[in-house]
Amino acid sequence: PVAIGNRLRGGAREVASVVGPLCTPLDLLADQMELARAEEGDLVVVFQSGAYGLTASPTAFLGHPLPAEVLV
Repeated sequence: PVAIGNRLRGGAREVASVVGPLCTPLDLLADQMELARAEEGDLVVVFQSGAYGLTASPTAFLGHPLPAEVLV
């Protein structure tokens, strides 16, 4: 499950896919999911990601910098 973290209480919604910056089909976090309409600066929350964070990521793939990772 994925959500726009700072827009959980309603507002305009849309069907969207959430993808990462890597040019690989594996970088898909949510496909055709109804979400709150996101704007630049919003927080995307990926629930139940478990161990599939930075430790399971292809670090330095295509020269991308390491991402920020926050445990809440």
